Order: sequence, then C-alpha cells, then structure tokens
Amino acid sequence: MDALTAIRSRRTIKAFTGAALPRAQVEALVDAACWAPNHRLAQPWRFRLLDQPAIARLGGFLQATPAIAAVPDPHKGAAKLAKLLERLGSLGALVMVGWERAADPAIDLEDHAAAAAAVQNLCLAATAAGLGSFWSTNPALSHPLTLGWCGLDPARQGFLGAIWLGTPAESPAPPPRKAVTDVAGWV
Repeated sequence: MDALTAIRSRRTIKAFTGAALPRAQVEALVDAACWAPNHRLAQPWRFRLLDQPAIARLGGFLQATPAIAAVPDPHKGAAKLAKLLERLGSLGALVMVGWERAADPAIDLEDHAAAAAAVQNLCLAATAAGLGSFWSTNPALSHPLTLGWCGLDPARQGFLGAIWLGTPAESPAPPPRKAVTDVAGWV
C-alpha cells in the first residue's frame, strides 16, 4: 500500500476481532514509529508494549485500583470502566506512548510534536498492514497509577495515549474532511 492510500484509508477502529498480534508485528509497527521526524534527533518517544496476557493483567489492575475506577471521563461523566475493560479484551495488542519531558518548554513542545508524529507513523503502518488502530486518551489508561504500572514515569515522561491495535471487526466510512482551500492558502 502506498503512503497516500494508507493516509486516506486510516480509520479510528474501536471494535476488534480479538485475534492476537505477534510480538514481532507490533515491534515492526513501533520501528516504523521511530522513523518520525524529530528535532536534534532526540528520539524522545517511549513505548510500552502489551500483548494479550499483559492487557488482561492491566484489566485486573484497573479493576482492583479504586482510584482509577473513580476517575470521571470528561466526555461521558462517570467513569465507564466496564466498557473499557470489555473493549480492551478484544485488542490484539496495546501500545502506551509517552515522551521524555524536557525542562525547556520550547524543546518539550518540539519533543511532544515528534512523539505525536511517531504515533501517526505507527497508525499508518498498522493500516498498511491491514490492521486497525485507535489513539485513546481514556482517563483510566492515562491515570498516573496506570502509567506507572506500564513502566512509564509520569514525573519524567508525558503521556500521548494508548494505541489500540488489532484485526478490525468494523470498516467505518471515511469521515468528511475540509477542502484544502478551506484550511490552506498560498502566501
């Protein structure tokens, strides 16, 4: 699949078949992520990879941690932990993505942008491989206790999101996009 086809075919997928993804395939997607542009070749991104057994352990941790279960979802009010746990059980793999924080705010912003570009590379590589992906910022997954459980340090690392990966169980239609003339202008 060429790059433009991958860009235009990528969709947010929230329903997966439950088929496991081989570790080598997930590592190949993360390798593609690491080719993102980044200032000073800082390569600030950090990834924590969870296969299905680790996702199951994460689900147990989330259920057993009252501080996480009580976190409200800013978009839905009360936490929807049961729905999250149901969806996590269908994933082929999960990738938690952060970046090393810089003391200088300008450099930190650059590094945040580079890590976001790495996420886009990962999602496009998944699409090219016939997989689905979803960039989630669910409050239970972004909670500092969850990040610590996954091996990310909230004191030193920012969190970009949890990338859900798997074989898609749905095929959403393309969402509408603004015309180039609505968002770009020649100077």
